[in-house]
Amino acid sequence: MKLLLLFLLLLTAITGCDNSESNFPASGDPTISLESNEIYGGPNRKFEIKASLNDDLGLKSVQIKIMELQLDKVITFSTDPLLKAYELSYSFLIPQDKLITDKFEVELILTDVSGNVVTKKIGLRLDGDFEAPKLTNLKPVNNSVVFKSSDTKVTISFNAQDYTGIDNIIVSSPSLGINDVVAVGGVKSYNYSKTFSIPGVLQSYDISITVKDNFLTPNQETTKVNFAVADGLTSMFLTDLPVNSNLTSDAFGVPMLFHKKVGNVFTFKYYANSDNKEIFFLGQDTSYEPHTFGLSSTGSFQNSITSKPVILPTKGYYQITVNPIDLVYTVTSYTPTSAPINLSTTPITIAGGGMANGGWNPNSTALALSADPSNPYRLSREITLDGTGVQMTITGNNWYPFWRLDTFGVTPYLGGGNATYSGVAAGTYIFTLDTELERATLIKK
Repeated sequence: MKLLLLFLLLLTAITGCDNSESNFPASGDPTISLESNEIYGGPNRKFEIKASLNDDLGLKSVQIKIMELQLDKVITFSTDPLLKAYELSYSFLIPQDKLITDKFEVELILTDVSGNVVTKKIGLRLDGDFEAPKLTNLKPVNNSVVFKSSDTKVTISFNAQDYTGIDNIIVSSPSLGINDVVAVGGVKSYNYSKTFSIPGVLQSYDISITVKDNFLTPNQETTKVNFAVADGLTSMFLTDLPVNSNLTSDAFGVPMLFHKKVGNVFTFKYYANSDNKEIFFLGQDTSYEPHTFGLSSTGSFQNSITSKPVILPTKGYYQITVNPIDLVYTVTSYTPTSAPINLSTTPITIAGGGMANGGWNPNSTALALSADPSNPYRLSREITLDGTGVQMTITGNNWYPFWRLDTFGVTPYLGGGNATYSGVAAGTYIFTLDTELERATLIKK
C-alpha cells in the first residue's frame, strides 16, 4: 500500500512538471522564410540577417549561432499576448582579423510555444561588395560650355568600374530628350560614349548618370553634370601647368580666373616667375576639355587639346587679352604701378578657419606672411589644413589693410566675399597672395 501511494505521488509530480513546461496545445511547426540563403559581409563590417518568422499558434524564441565567430544570441518573444509573426533583422560586426576568403554558416533555431523546433542554415561570405560603381573621365565637364552651331551636339562619355560588375547604366536629361538605358551584362569596366543632337537654345542643361552594379543587393552611383549651350565662353582661366595636369588637387587659384571681360574679349594679368614661361587658356576650371586654347603647330591661336603653350619670354608681369571666338590674343609686359606692402611697417597675416593656428584674430602673428625676395607683391607661407571648410581674410593689424578670399582665389584689395572652400583635403599647402594681381593660390605641397 505504501509503495502504491509513493508511486502515485511520483506520477503526480511528473505530470505536474510536464504541465508547467508547456501550457499550450500542440500546433504545427513554425516557419523561417529567408530573403536569401547566402548573405555577405566583410572584415570589420556588419552583416545583417533578415528572416520572416511565423507560427500558427505563437513564437517562443529564436537562436542565432555562428560557432566560428562566437555568436550565440537568443531572442525570446512575449507569450502574453502570443506573437504569431516576427520580422527578424539582426546585425553583427565581423572581427577585423577575418579574411575576405573566409566563409561561415549561420544557424537559425526557431522554437514555438508548443515546443516545436525548426532550423535553417545560411551561408555567410566575407567578400561582399558594398561600394557603389566609380565613374571617371566624365564628359562633358561640369559647368563647361558647348558652343551653339547649326547642328549643336554634346558627347557624353565616361568609364564605369565595379568590383562585382556593372548591371546597367541610365543616362537621362528630360530637357534634352535623352533617356538612354544600357544593359551592360556584368563586365567590371565599361566605357560609355555617345553623341546626342541637342537644342541650340542658349541655356544650362543637366544630365543625370546612374550606374548600378551586379551585386546581390545592388549598389548604385548617380552623378549629375551641368553644362551650358552658349555663343561663347562666360569665363576663362589661365594655367601654367602642362596639358592633362591635375587641376583639382590644389585648394584654390589653379587655374587663375580672368580679370575682366568685355564682349568676347577676356583680359588677364599674370606674373611669370621665370623666363620662357609656358601658359594655356581654358574655358573651364577643372579640366583641359572641352576648351584648351594655345598655339597650333604653325603658330596660330587655336582651341584644341593638342595645343602647344603660349610662351612668355621673360620673368615679370603681363597683361594678356584673349578672344576665344575670333581666336586672337595679345601679350604685353608691364611694370606694376600699385605700391607693394612693406611688411616691416605693416605686418600681414592670415585670419580664418579650416587651418592649424587659424582663428579670426587680425593681430595674431601665428600665420604671418613673408614677401618673395625677388617680388615684394607676392606674400606667402606654408599652412596646414585640417580637412574642414577653408575661409580666409588676409589682413593687417586691426583688419587694415585686408583682402577677403572670394571664389576662384580672387582676393580684391579692401573687398571680397568671404567664400568657403569645402571638400579640401587635409595636408600641407603653400599659400601665396599676389597683391598686384589680387589673386591667391593654395597649392598642395
